[in-house]
Amino acid sequence: MKLGLFNLMGLYDRNTSPISVVNTAIDTVKMAEDFGFDVAWFAEHHFTNHTICPSSLMMLVRCISETRQIRLGTAVLALPFYNPLRLVQELAFADLLATGRLVLGLGSGYQPQEFERFGVNIEDKNAITMEVWDVIEQALLTGQVEYNGKHVRIPRMELPMRPFGLSLPEMFIASSSAELIGRAARRHCTPFMSFGHRGLASALNFRRLLCERWQAGGGEPDAMPLAVQRYIYVTDDDREAQYAAQCVRDLARATNSLSSRLPSRDGIFLRLMPMNDEPPLADFIDNAIIGSPNHCAEKLHEEIEALKPSHLCCFMAFAGIGREQTLASMERFGYDVIPQLSGLVSMRQAA
Repeated sequence: MKLGLFNLMGLYDRNTSPISVVNTAIDTVKMAEDFGFDVAWFAEHHFTNHTICPSSLMMLVRCISETRQIRLGTAVLALPFYNPLRLVQELAFADLLATGRLVLGLGSGYQPQEFERFGVNIEDKNAITMEVWDVIEQALLTGQVEYNGKHVRIPRMELPMRPFGLSLPEMFIASSSAELIGRAARRHCTPFMSFGHRGLASALNFRRLLCERWQAGGGEPDAMPLAVQRYIYVTDDDREAQYAAQCVRDLARATNSLSSRLPSRDGIFLRLMPMNDEPPLADFIDNAIIGSPNHCAEKLHEEIEALKPSHLCCFMAFAGIGREQTLASMERFGYDVIPQLSGLVSMRQAA
């Protein structure tokens, strides 16, 4: 199993500057590279403080000169919001700049407010995603595009560049759609699931759903790769653990709010309202990876054995937790948790 670092880059503290969020993300990526992580992922969303990053590709390119070995990934490109002809050129150019370190995470989006503001019918999101995916494959593999779909029409065109190595970057798919997971199986892409704030039983149920849809698409369920995202915060301080759990709860509230058409907000800032089925704070601590190094290692060992992921995506920089505490948690993870996962985790050797 390989390790990834997830960067949401949220701005929940009105006294925090956006550039400090960017700089903290860069620092965590550099530390992840030092510890031998395989990939650093960057999210993108729009129009709220849930993330200040509207373009994962721009943030990824910013990190190229700061790193040497760690791969850099989009988590994810919501394909319905993109002009596919512009996108494929930017993907090829980003991979050239990164000398082949680009990893593609693709998705179809989930926030109704984003679809409304971009003028895209949310009912068409999977169909548009499939067509843009076609264009990405065609363009990056052949250097040409000619496409006549329901949503995407492009006359025959030659492109001035191809990816580094003249091949598709490794691709991950964040979706539960039967159509998209079936295609992922046929294209040997990796399904990408978020654990969220629910427990292992819920995650196992979701894994079973993905396996069913992978198999329906022609894949072998026992051979399905899987990327799992987990909230992780390493500390021996009970008060810090409680606060980290509150931050995870805020993330859950934000995600829940953004699933509605009109999320409650104050300017760009989401109002973090309790969820209808919100569990007590103790459940957030129990269901996330929060606590001492030994506790985190034991819990991760249990989950890795149960879920059998090929990739573990570590969400370690929670909005609301400062740079110093975030880096301290990552350092404890690197020095005190990863060694306890020997035999389960494959780390890249530092240069």
